[in-house]
Amino acid sequence: MPEIYSATNNEPMIPLVTELEKKGFFRSFMGSVMITPNKTRFESQDDDEKIVLVGRRHFITNIGWIAIVCFGFFVPFFWGEFPFVKVLNDTTNFSLTLLWYAALLFFVIQNFILWFFNVYIVTTERLVDVDFFGLLYKNINVTHIGNVEDINYSQRGLFASIFNMGDVIAQTASEQRTDDKAERSSFTFGMISNPDLVVKIISQLMEIEDEKEHEK
Repeated sequence: MPEIYSATNNEPMIPLVTELEKKGFFRSFMGSVMITPNKTRFESQDDDEKIVLVGRRHFITNIGWIAIVCFGFFVPFFWGEFPFVKVLNDTTNFSLTLLWYAALLFFVIQNFILWFFNVYIVTTERLVDVDFFGLLYKNINVTHIGNVEDINYSQRGLFASIFNMGDVIAQTASEQRTDDKAERSSFTFGMISNPDLVVKIISQLMEIEDEKEHEK
């Protein structure tokens, strides 16, 4: 698996993050949101760039493939109900069962890895969206905090409201210009946990960036 983030030290940067750290919230490495994760670094990170958030899609979004796995686990118990399996001898039947569970295990590993490594990263400098398509290809979208013009989130449906998940959309101004006007584009973190919290933290980072610009 290609490296996404590895070890270094991190410190809280903004008031909301400091408050959450003091309360011990969002510290689990397996969580859908991690505040200033310890000993974490991603490729292309600058030396003076601090990670504020690392997150991924809400865990409940895995419910589809987990249900398939639960169903698939019991399929071999009913081999005898399938006419093409009845004609097989015991050795072939056993081999087929092993092959079935091996394929099911690969399906579990692949889906878990894709969930775990498809992450978004919020730093003091940038928004980074890492998307894996299969196990060998990844796409990384990056935008500078200073390019973010507007940040909001949306929650669609009762399911999203119950589990507090939604899409965070950052409207950004591209560095490329057409007819002397900045092109606008959207930077989206889809179906993430605690989208309201993510928006608040990014908003505070935008304020800090604005203050830096005014001081120049």
